[in-house]
Amino acid sequence: MSGNVSLVEHKGPTSIYIRVEITDDGDLLFSGQDLGEAPRKVFGDSDYEYWLTIKAIDKDRVLLALIEKHYSGNTTLISELMEYFKTKDIAYDFQSYS
Repeated sequence: MSGNVSLVEHKGPTSIYIRVEITDDGDLLFSGQDLGEAPRKVFGDSDYEYWLTIKAIDKDRVLLALIEKHYSGNTTLISELMEYFKTKDIAYDFQSYS
């Protein structure tokens, strides 16, 4: 499964673009590009590119860490996730007991 998402598209004196994708190998690859003023001052070039790779074997740990970071203590987590999954057309199964 491969796919990608744009995370940052900031335009300005220094434009910053950051994407994340799942590679064909199943790795999680963050890639960024800074254009303009800041890289010119730091590197003497108007373009700076960078990559951060999480190997597929650790991808599930990243998922759990990010969920923990963003949702710990959120008492409406399940409802919020279900609504979000609907907007992204992500199938889920919800069950309850009362």
